[in-house]
Amino acid sequence: MALYCLVSPGGSPGVTTTALGLALTWPGRVLLAECDPMGRRVLPGYLADRMREPAGPGLLGITTTDANDSNVSVRLEQCVVPLDDDGHAELLHGIRDPRHTARLTALWPLVAGALATRDGDVIADLGRVGGAETPVALLEAANVVIVVLKPTLAQVDAVRPRLDVLRSLVSSRGEIGLCLIGDGPYSAAEIKRLLRVPVLAELPHSPADAQVLSDGARPRRTFRTCLLVRCFNRMGHRLRVPTETTPMPSGAADTTEVARRAEAHPIRRKESNDGNALDRSSIAHSRRSHQ
Repeated sequence: MALYCLVSPGGSPGVTTTALGLALTWPGRVLLAECDPMGRRVLPGYLADRMREPAGPGLLGITTTDANDSNVSVRLEQCVVPLDDDGHAELLHGIRDPRHTARLTALWPLVAGALATRDGDVIADLGRVGGAETPVALLEAANVVIVVLKPTLAQVDAVRPRLDVLRSLVSSRGEIGLCLIGDGPYSAAEIKRLLRVPVLAELPHSPADAQVLSDGARPRRTFRTCLLVRCFNRMGHRLRVPTETTPMPSGAADTTEVARRAEAHPIRRKESNDGNALDRSSIAHSRRSHQ
């Protein structure tokens, strides 16, 4: 099957929400692996009032494995918990304390190997990419690396040097693509032309619906058919086609799965918003050069 790594250039564009939305609407068996060195989000957010069994140690549990232990795959499976009721989606929740990142450094190659060879697809949330703590081994093992960003100058400026690094890391069999979140002053075509990377998906800016996934907020009645959920579903089908090797199991999720799980145990939380200052010179120059 395949390993899909989601990353961001920083600035909170919604990479974890995107990874979770994909996992809950994925057309087949899937594991959501929280590999962000800065900490987990799903367990204290979406799953805060929805867990029906102990969460276990998650990714931190793998640190009890010796760096030369060939059975890391077995240990990984012991740390996985269900993400939905059907058993088609599972979660390897991330570390709680960023100080634990050092304990994972030597194990990332083993974790990458275990995730890349796991039965079923894996969606790995790596968070902000570019720091010394970035799990490079996962990027090297990925079939697809998806960079999540907003279509703004601040985000484009941040992502350009990171794309250069990603190109040097992703193997020849891997693919790099963009996922654009919300509206901005620049179109997908303009950003694709400037960055020379395909846009694999565009997701709407929908704070109320996104908050269901990011913070476990109570969904509105139209959530199951909202544009955000439908876009996640289309994105998953588009991503999975090139690496599809087995038929979709009968228990695979559809666009109502995320809504059903959200409505089962609704909770209310508040969402924070981060703004980005814009410097329009780079893309403005790109526009002029193509006129």
